[in-house]
Amino acid sequence: MHFYVLLLYFLPAGSLLRAELRCQEAWQVLRLEGWRRAFEVLKKADETLKTVQKEVKRGEFFRLIRSSYLFVQGEIYWRAGNFVKGLRVLHQSLEIMEDILKSHTSITRCLNAIGNCHSRLGEADEAIKYYTRAYEMREELSGSMNHFDMPLFKGQIGTGYEEKGRICRKAGQDDEANKQFRKAIEYYQEALQLAKELKIPGILNTALYNRNIANAYAWLGEDREAYQPAKNAYEIRKDMLGNHPWTARSAFQMAEICRRLENYDKAKEFYEEAWKIEKSLEQGNHSQVMVRIVQSYETMLEGERKAEFQKETFEFYLRYWDKERDIERFQFSSANRQIIDSINERLTESGERQKQEKYEREALWFYEGAWNSPDTKKLPDSHREAILQSLLKFCNMLHENDLSKKYQVEAVKFYEKLWKKNKAEMKQEDRIRILTALESYASSLGDKKRVEKYWTLLKV
Repeated sequence: MHFYVLLLYFLPAGSLLRAELRCQEAWQVLRLEGWRRAFEVLKKADETLKTVQKEVKRGEFFRLIRSSYLFVQGEIYWRAGNFVKGLRVLHQSLEIMEDILKSHTSITRCLNAIGNCHSRLGEADEAIKYYTRAYEMREELSGSMNHFDMPLFKGQIGTGYEEKGRICRKAGQDDEANKQFRKAIEYYQEALQLAKELKIPGILNTALYNRNIANAYAWLGEDREAYQPAKNAYEIRKDMLGNHPWTARSAFQMAEICRRLENYDKAKEFYEEAWKIEKSLEQGNHSQVMVRIVQSYETMLEGERKAEFQKETFEFYLRYWDKERDIERFQFSSANRQIIDSINERLTESGERQKQEKYEREALWFYEGAWNSPDTKKLPDSHREAILQSLLKFCNMLHENDLSKKYQVEAVKFYEKLWKKNKAEMKQEDRIRILTALESYASSLGDKKRVEKYWTLLKV
């Protein structure tokens, strides 16, 4: 990164090379300092691109730099938890790259990033499709398996199968879930073995493969098998990265495994370390499991220490939320949703009615903004339903009757579309849930015709 900064001093403000270096700097900053700081650096790349002459903007070199900018922007949105927006700009980047480069290392990395977004949206098959395209293109480009990207892309396919396993587990399909987790482990172990054979110095990727192996074993309930690879990942990350979101995530993984192995003292030590790391990190650079760390550790604590921890974490959440609200590019993301929900859960038991109402209104603002965001319309139906239900809940809690009526009308439209789209393949419990919701909202709105229609379908 210092190399990029040094070069920038010698390049003119309107230089395309200057913009490319800013993009590369932002990508490095994203990995080390988080998405908020990376956005600040990437903004400078955007400013440089805007200064170039019109005739330059029609050239292929400008378009390629633009694709670099969009790639890094997509990665930043992914890290910030806005996966739909990340997908949109990554596809824009991919379109430019494929048009000009046809087949290239940069394309493989963009394909991989797209796969990451699909994975976080619970779209496992789409994720595997893009991970596999990245893997096959990289193999074709290098003419063999002997390239340092190959283990990474091999491992990424494994994460797709792990996500499929989680989806099956949630649906109660345990046998199928176990098959998917076993398949994921095969890919992770192949990635780890290939990295060893190639003598790749990228030891942080070795930590990633170990962490993923441990994760899949944990899903299988084989915690003794999970312990050593999890420990390997934790030690590498602690040694190489110190206080970093990935280290916090590995410490949390160790805590969870130790807890299930009934080594409670060790579990508490790892939870405490994970929490200390999270506290040390800057805004926009926290791990994906920050709220889970708090929730899991809190359940193990008792007495005075538990009360201290609850007070500390609640104040942390409030500071976090206030800082997020001040950000120009506020994200209606899963991370921010976890924070505002956690604040309201804590306040429900506090008896501080004035503060409780303040953050209920913050939650209403958040969920209304999230529901009306164009990005939400592209989320999976289950994600959209959860946002809509939370929005209606806060409307009712705050006695916002007109707003509640407005979104009940939208709820009827949403569930009717869901019913028409999926009724032929829907499970019985889902049919009952959706028809009950439709009957309830229609009744609240005084729509007798719809009430009769859905009540009749419910009886059937």
